[in-house]
Amino acid sequence: MRTLLFLAGTVLHAAAMAADVVPLTFINNIPFVTVTVGAVSSRLMIDSGGALGLSLPEKTISQSGAVTLLDQKTKFADLQGKVYEVRNFIADPVVVGKSGLGPVDGRVHVQWGGAAEGLEAELTKARGAGAIGLAAFGRRPLMFDYRLRTLAMYAPGEGPQADQQDWQALRLEYGKEGPNVALTVNGKALKFVLDTGAQVNLVNAQSMAPGTTASRCLPKTADTRDCDPRDLGQVQDSAGRSLGRLAAERVSLAGAPFDGILGAPFFERYRVLIDLSSHRLLISPYDKPAAGRPE
Repeated sequence: MRTLLFLAGTVLHAAAMAADVVPLTFINNIPFVTVTVGAVSSRLMIDSGGALGLSLPEKTISQSGAVTLLDQKTKFADLQGKVYEVRNFIADPVVVGKSGLGPVDGRVHVQWGGAAEGLEAELTKARGAGAIGLAAFGRRPLMFDYRLRTLAMYAPGEGPQADQQDWQALRLEYGKEGPNVALTVNGKALKFVLDTGAQVNLVNAQSMAPGTTASRCLPKTADTRDCDPRDLGQVQDSAGRSLGRLAAERVSLAGAPFDGILGAPFFERYRVLIDLSSHRLLISPYDKPAAGRPE
């Protein structure tokens, strides 16, 4: 009897550890996932920046039969400072893979940025279907694996742990700007937001330590032939552990409540587990096999 109880407990624990793994589609290095809201299934961009739940266009809202529009409105601004005001809603049911996400707060979708023609045309068109953010997933830890092109959703408290081999744990905060971590760049503490909707890494040139905004590849010599001018130099987490080389475009982020953005190049370099409820970010470099990776 004890053996049977032990085996039953083992099976239940294994079931709890299992992740709901769904495929990702990438357009210009930006991940999209199929989301079902009531009667409508749409391929939505995953946008981890900000505090977004769902952003759905009016057509999807009307066809879904599962969205209740509210009187309240949300204001938000893009990186250029343009302000938008849109109506809020509650969507239920919302399903990703096999996971019912329960009632999800959202806002009517408004298209901003992008280009109707050229290299960005396909991405701009795809973004018109709306977006899903981390707030929609509640307390579920999420693991992004860009190499496998998958998103793994775990039960609260499950997933890879900080003490497992090849996973590096960082303190994660979450606010209106989205999930963010403190990194030290050449001795200066900077705040970086993790944004799956960003195609590149960005850093505010004004936030960099004096002397680091100039090109690190000058003068041009044999030693700097393979130098990347976007290289930030020495990057460490808050515990002083190295993240190795990290490159980012230097731009002006004047007025932004953060110093930089970690976008597609960061997610292409690491398996990334975001666990908002436990305030933890786990990363594992792709050149090493990660323990706890979902099968």
